[in-house]
Amino acid sequence: MHAIPAAFVADVVRGRGDEGQAWLDRVPQLLADACVEWELVVDSPPMHGAQGLVWPVRRDQEPLVLKITWPGEMTRLEAAALIAWSGRGAVRLLDHRAEDGLLLLERLDAGRTLEHVPIGQAVVAAAAVLRRLSVPAPVTVPTLAAAARRMTLDLPRSWTALGEPFPRRVLDVAMDIARGLGPSSARMLVDRDLHYGNVLAGHREPWLAIDPMPIAGDREYGIARLLWRRFDDEGPSGLARRLDTIIDVAGLDVALARSWTLVHCVDYWLWALGTGLTEDPARCDAITGWLLTTQRW
Repeated sequence: MHAIPAAFVADVVRGRGDEGQAWLDRVPQLLADACVEWELVVDSPPMHGAQGLVWPVRRDQEPLVLKITWPGEMTRLEAAALIAWSGRGAVRLLDHRAEDGLLLLERLDAGRTLEHVPIGQAVVAAAAVLRRLSVPAPVTVPTLAAAARRMTLDLPRSWTALGEPFPRRVLDVAMDIARGLGPSSARMLVDRDLHYGNVLAGHREPWLAIDPMPIAGDREYGIARLLWRRFDDEGPSGLARRLDTIIDVAGLDVALARSWTLVHCVDYWLWALGTGLTEDPARCDAITGWLLTTQRW
């Protein structure tokens, strides 16, 4: 039923070692079992990302995809979010066995994402998706309040361990915001990994989100990746226009949007430095610098 791409095998083994190889050895049987259980026929070889494989399949001539990912909390939360959205602004989940990392999804146009749409149009479309995703979060989804508490402890440790890579004031402002806003944050379902490459052309709706990483909190926490992704298309001069557009189209609170974007950027900035990334930290530096110089904190 088509070989697993060698690049994906290498990534899994490099990241997970023997445990990863054992999971890869199970994938063909997982695929075969899913095809029997859900009456699927494989159309073509799988696509893959960093975390999983996606097989184009059909059921009674209906085009679908079968996603097989590393089983665990991430897959369970993805399924919970997709069930809550029920196709509203996101790919529709038709069936799943999250404990085995199996998700049966409607097929979107994988060749058309917002990554390749002119940036002005892409920002509007992504913000419209963000608005569509605004539903109450399931109780099983981790909360932004808990994440904010973690940040107040972890951010200073990471900042110190990484050699104090940016001014202390940036860290202090981010922690003050997390302390102040975290406890009172809402419990809306937020995709904290919403970005242009994760929004595909659909049939029911023009654009639909895939691969969510859900958190329950203020909707404004979902903005930041729409600023640092495709940052170079406009550079710093486009930040005000881009943020204003997202806020307006998605119907967000201006103060919360600016505040949570700064926190999210600082959190990701430190994570990215810790994993050896170079371009994204520079973009986060530009975004946080702009936020700090255009508002009193």
